[in-house]
Amino acid sequence: MLKCLQKDSIMKYIKQLTLIPALLLSVGCVKQTAPQTAKIPDNAIYVPSPVATPYPITTTIPSYPVVTTSYPPITYPPAPIATPYPVVIPYPTSTPRPMIVPISHTQENFPTYIQQRSKYLNGAYRSNYKLKKFINMMASKHHYDKYKLNSIFSTVHRDRFALEKIGAFKSSKPSKAKASRTGSWDKYRANFITTERITKGVNFWRDNEYYLNKASQRYGVAPEYIIGIIGVETNFGGYTGKHSVLDALTSIALEFPKRSKFFTSELENYLLMLRDEQIHPQAIKGSYAGAFGLSQFMPSSFREYAVDLDGDGHINLFSTADAIGSIANYFIGRGKWNSQIPVAMKTYYNKARFYGLATGFKTKYSQKHLYSLGMRPSSSFYGYKGNVSLIKLSRYTRDELWWGTDNFYAIARYNPKDHYAMAVHQLAQAVRKAHYRR
Repeated sequence: MLKCLQKDSIMKYIKQLTLIPALLLSVGCVKQTAPQTAKIPDNAIYVPSPVATPYPITTTIPSYPVVTTSYPPITYPPAPIATPYPVVIPYPTSTPRPMIVPISHTQENFPTYIQQRSKYLNGAYRSNYKLKKFINMMASKHHYDKYKLNSIFSTVHRDRFALEKIGAFKSSKPSKAKASRTGSWDKYRANFITTERITKGVNFWRDNEYYLNKASQRYGVAPEYIIGIIGVETNFGGYTGKHSVLDALTSIALEFPKRSKFFTSELENYLLMLRDEQIHPQAIKGSYAGAFGLSQFMPSSFREYAVDLDGDGHINLFSTADAIGSIANYFIGRGKWNSQIPVAMKTYYNKARFYGLATGFKTKYSQKHLYSLGMRPSSSFYGYKGNVSLIKLSRYTRDELWWGTDNFYAIARYNPKDHYAMAVHQLAQAVRKAHYRR
């Protein structure tokens, strides 16, 4: 009861306290003031408050830089690449030195070869007594490793096509064109003295002028005759042969007794060439008789007359430079080329056919004697007055007579046929005329 009375008195006191401010204002003891507002000067510049822009919501995942560790690159030695087919490169418009273009089946297609060794002889002729005797000869005469020879001849396959072409079988006949047949020269000439081949010869001269001039200055052989050889032999690299030289030489040497001595000698030189040049035994492809390169050298000619004209330390007859120099050296060394005399001259004769004297590049007559038989050179023969050979070319309508000098004989040393030597001469002259456009 007492607690309730105390509570009521307290509440009554609080209500009285709340009335005091009102009484003070009413009697004027306290002055009420109005709320003050800030005065804005007239020259004030209003700057709007920044408007908050909502944070863009993106649905894509932000990309972050990828940190990678840098390691030094790993290098591997390049693997040798074999190019079994020729690479065709367009003739450059002008170049001081020619670009040497590898031809198909060149020794450049193979890396430096380390000859393998084998205690046993395998291959097509593993049981051949002649081959075993030949291997023993190479070992004793040239100190050739017998185990290396075993390995080389173990790669040999019998070349039946080469044996057929060379006439090793009784039923086969060597492919010979008889020069005495009427019109034989017309047929032969049509294969080599063509517009296409002359054009190729002009292009070859243009592209390889540096090395042609170099060889001409060193050996004294006119560039057109080097071109004539390459044009007749391989059509300027168009065809250098597809036979394995090792297979062809081995097959003929062992199976053709009539030519065994010659081809055994060529096989001997081929093996020595392989050892000297460190070439794979099956690397070189050539003719069925074993000739190879742009110059179509036999192995014995390679070892005696081939030269490194481009100075790269190797002799490669599938490169134009070395082929050019080697042909010129062959003319000088084997043919005794004379740069001071002409090669051949066509003559006039008043009869359709000629039977009076022996003919061929090996014959030799004085010009005075041939004059007495009614022959007359078609020009001054460049002032040459020495002895000449008498060449007869059978055409369909008449015999064509030519006088040949020792240089014509030099060409025939390359291939001992009148038709061959004359084709080289006429192609050379046609290319020269086209080259100088006269």
